Amino acid sequence: MHSALVYEPPGDSIHTIIAFPGLSVHGYRDHRMDAVARAFSYLGFRVIVPCISDIEQLIIHPSTISKFAALIEAIATHSELNPSHRQLGIFSASYSGGVALLAASHPQISSSIKAMCLIGTFADFRNVIRFVLDQEEIDEYARFILLRNLLSQSSYRNPEVIQLFDIAVADNGFKKKKPLLPYSLQNTSKEATHFFCQLLEDAFFRHQVTQSALEEIDRREHWLNRFDLDKQLTHIDFSISLIHGYHDQVIPSHESIFLHKRLAQLGKKSHLILTSLLDHGDVVLNKNFFVETDKLAQGLGFFVHELCESTS
Repeated sequence: MHSALVYEPPGDSIHTIIAFPGLSVHGYRDHRMDAVARAFSYLGFRVIVPCISDIEQLIIHPSTISKFAALIEAIATHSELNPSHRQLGIFSASYSGGVALLAASHPQISSSIKAMCLIGTFADFRNVIRFVLDQEEIDEYARFILLRNLLSQSSYRNPEVIQLFDIAVADNGFKKKKPLLPYSLQNTSKEATHFFCQLLEDAFFRHQVTQSALEEIDRREHWLNRFDLDKQLTHIDFSISLIHGYHDQVIPSHESIFLHKRLAQLGKKSHLILTSLLDHGDVVLNKNFFVETDKLAQGLGFFVHELCESTS
């Protein structure tokens, strides 16, 4: 069993929620996940936030899907974490949300789940890759992580360049007041520094390199096929609440819109909330705060209602 944070409710609980953390430098101890887990526990749920090595190390790879699936299966039958052996709730966001949905769609896993709530997740992983790499207005943190993964898993791997991306990710993720990247660039070989900077500044060069790297990885690891959600949706036998920020600069909101429409076509039960209250994981205050808060509550409420309905 993986290490995990377990949030117990004030009283007895008959429902268990697994909250899969996203690709954050803070790992499974991310304060945002902590806030969500505490909120669900106050509502009477036992919440488990697992520590999964791939997510902690910011690794993007389809093998993570089977790790999520194994963990779901283990918790579903665990005598202490799910003593009532009821169907589970799954909460997750971003990349981890898509991975959780892929894991949950395994026929032997789907029956263990009653409801899912996914925040800013993907429908077509290929679209997200292109969006993160090619769009000018983008969250740099996501681009750093994706570039690091594509380079480290392909023939473009260069230890110096990978280290620069590690530093860039940490600077951005921890919001360091004194970033280490400028100093590191001065103490790295000219070749590695030039390659790193060209990837960030030259969109055409970045497209060429990453397209080549992705094709190489896909030939070997079949990324695009294994990350393909569409062919797995028929196996889903639980409800899904989709919540997405209008101005998400990592995974655009049309990913959840498409996923919601596709689920409807397949006769699956889903609920979609688009909100200006979220970007890609953080709350954005605006003049419509109270209206948007109500919408967000509707999305979370659908998830809670569907999960609790298992006792009726």
